[in-house]
Amino acid sequence: MRQTLTQFFVYGIFAGVATMVDMGVLVLLTSVVGIHYFVSAAAGYCCGMVTNYTLNKIYTFKNTSTRIGLQASVFALVALVGLGLNQLIIWSLVEFGGVYYLLAKVVAVGVVALWSFWGHKRFTFGKIQ
Repeated sequence: MRQTLTQFFVYGIFAGVATMVDMGVLVLLTSVVGIHYFVSAAAGYCCGMVTNYTLNKIYTFKNTSTRIGLQASVFALVALVGLGLNQLIIWSLVEFGGVYYLLAKVVAVGVVALWSFWGHKRFTFGKIQ
């Protein structure tokens, strides 16, 4: 239990870094380039996903598996579920709740972070050695 709490704390730090990458891309593409928030949110999520995988493989879960292709594929599958949740939450809050897209993103980050930690701990870094 203590190890899981420590991992969740470290995961949270690196998820914060990945979220900054994600939101930076979202804001850049939406507010500067003029791309629709829904497309920008997906692009940002994918950039954050690469950041998240790299940091958590090395530091959070200290995973030394050399099966990078398989592991990255499982990571991507877990992340795709997270992307679906992310997009559904943002779209629902913006379109039906009238919530500003960045505030909707903050809500989505909280929900998706819980799914992602559990999914990556269990499947990505827990099963593939």
